Amino acid sequence: MTYPDKEDIQAQAIAWHLRLDDEDEAAWDEFALWLAADPRHNAAYEAVHDADLALNPAIAVARQDSLARALLGDASAAGQGGGAERRSGTYVIEPPARRRWMWPAMAASLALAAVGTWVVVAGMGQQYSIVTAPGETRSVALADGSRIMLNGGTELVLRKSDPRVAELRSGEAQFSVHHDAGRPFTLTVGNQRVVDVGTVFNVRSGALGLQVEVAEGAVRYEDGAIRLRLNAGDTLRASGDRLVEDRRSPADIGAWTRGKLVYRDAPLVEVVGDITRARGIAIELGSDLSQTKFTGVIQLDGDNAALRKRVEALIGAKVTETGDGWSITP
Repeated sequence: MTYPDKEDIQAQAIAWHLRLDDEDEAAWDEFALWLAADPRHNAAYEAVHDADLALNPAIAVARQDSLARALLGDASAAGQGGGAERRSGTYVIEPPARRRWMWPAMAASLALAAVGTWVVVAGMGQQYSIVTAPGETRSVALADGSRIMLNGGTELVLRKSDPRVAELRSGEAQFSVHHDAGRPFTLTVGNQRVVDVGTVFNVRSGALGLQVEVAEGAVRYEDGAIRLRLNAGDTLRASGDRLVEDRRSPADIGAWTRGKLVYRDAPLVEVVGDITRARGIAIELGSDLSQTKFTGVIQLDGDNAALRKRVEALIGAKVTETGDGWSITP
């Protein structure tokens, strides 16, 4: 088999960047197939996007320089940046044609952050979903400079037309948001909203309800008439009409992105859910252990056999390998 060289892949990535900038709806399905065809494609595409963003400061300086020259009467020089026309004694700088190499106000790249295949990029209309299987993580870079890390067993919905809006339908994700006071980043989870106030925060949605933890900055939690500000280290659990606020070390928030799970008096049912999400292991927990509390750190490195022994030693219960996963009993 003949593999394309690096230059060919880079050229393809640039071509996709241009094509998607034209908002060609039909291109999205083809783009997803191109990403899945070769693990090098995603890295090349993200490099193109990052290089494009890096040009923005230089472009801003060039435009300011064009304006200055136009005001001094050098209309021809300013014209190279887009044109200058004298109206009522002042120069009006006409903006140059829109740069086609910029991603159009939407998710800029979908970067595979775990070994696996591109499995779902669904709903290629104004909204699209990114879905991870249990044991799989992915990183999403948005056009505004924000980044989202998805844990396993997660579904996140983004908008092509607006990178400042997202919906977490299930699972867990960590958000590193580029703050924009004029356009706050808003995450919807069911009927609840988490609004960025300039921050890094972790959100989990599942059978135990919604959990929001702030690692840096602050967010505003909204549910109907309820408005709560959460600062760095603040945590919130929302289940039905019950809200529980707490504190934890900001360094421990989103620790799953660094290959570990950190707990303080957490019920084992939560621990089991986190392991299943992170490693894709189906775990059966004895009912008499569901509310047993655990405090400690579980390192997720190593194979499943090593992890099973580690978990058994840490929680002080019997962890048995079964045909389809693990069984935990007293």
